[in-house]
Amino acid sequence: MSYSLSFAQAIFVVLFVGDKVAQNYFDFVPTKEISTSLNIPSPSAVKILGNLANAGIIETREGSRGGVRLAKPAKEITLLDVFNALEAGKPMFRQDHQLRVTGKKPTRAQQSVNAVLTDAEEGMKSRLAKTTIANLMASLNQ
Repeated sequence: MSYSLSFAQAIFVVLFVGDKVAQNYFDFVPTKEISTSLNIPSPSAVKILGNLANAGIIETREGSRGGVRLAKPAKEITLLDVFNALEAGKPMFRQDHQLRVTGKKPTRAQQSVNAVLTDAEEGMKSRLAKTTIANLMASLNQ
């Protein structure tokens, strides 16, 4: 698979930020708090936060009371939104393998395998689109 650890880390970041702000611990969650609490190296956290900010999922504020918070309600942020912020344009399965053998069977085999892998990725994205950060936050408080 081609997806990075950053996608899973980004989900935890968005959940953590949404939860801490919802509980009134912070107006903006400090980056250091995110990095330390979630055990994400600071350079990785900064990159993740940059991707999330560029996608409009979080907003940032500078200064002593700075940090990040969700840019829109948690019910409007899907896991697919987070996925697209981190993995946009990257295929789940590489399908660029070229077979040495040629002919109808190898061509059909490659087409069949590629179709299954494409379908699997589309299914995953469909599932991510159905799950919001609010859904996950609700499960935290049960």
